[in-house]
Amino acid sequence: MQLFFCHTLNGSNASLNDEESRHLKVLRKQVGDSIACIDGKGNLLKCTILKIGKDHTDLQVDDCQFMPLERKYALHLLIAPTKNNERIEWMLEKAVECGIDVITFIETDHSEKHRINMSRLERIAISALKQSGRYYLPEIQSLQKLSDVQLEPCFFFAHCAEGNKNTLKDYFAQQSPQGNYQVLIGPEGDFSSAEIDRFYKIGGQGLSLGTGRLRTETAGLYIAMTFSALS
Repeated sequence: MQLFFCHTLNGSNASLNDEESRHLKVLRKQVGDSIACIDGKGNLLKCTILKIGKDHTDLQVDDCQFMPLERKYALHLLIAPTKNNERIEWMLEKAVECGIDVITFIETDHSEKHRINMSRLERIAISALKQSGRYYLPEIQSLQKLSDVQLEPCFFFAHCAEGNKNTLKDYFAQQSPQGNYQVLIGPEGDFSSAEIDRFYKIGGQGLSLGTGRLRTETAGLYIAMTFSALS
């Protein structure tokens, strides 16, 4: 089923932005045609095209079906962006397909990337959402200094240093994930020793991703896929 992303929904009225309108034109959709839309908040809409403009398309909502989440957990991934934009964009695309809920980009002691293109990342996330047939668009939070991030009382952080670490399968050996989870992934140079010490002191749970070293974007995707498999 071809899905379009509805940026504005107000009762029986909805609209597509300029990019989604271009997709309509490529597919040769006309006024009066029926299309399926999602709004990223769990709603699947059946709409009729009322007007196709240069920068937006007006729709009439004929039917709205709410698609509830079936899993019992929410995953918040906090990750340092890679120096190469394409690698972190690839990770975001695949994490959306796995059903991540929130992603926050963090600036750490060893970070090499200090700027991200939020509008491009949002477009990639919407495209992945439509492609995967999911209904919930993850919240994408802009780059923040790690020291400014509000951490939950119990959170996970993956690192390569020695220390008390378990795998996600160890943590969830008795039951599948339930509740809200924060997982932190550092840059290619890992978290600094000072950051790791701080995490342990404030109640963080050290996380092992296996015997090998994973790239930052691979680690992020590993987390998203593992949570999806455990649910």
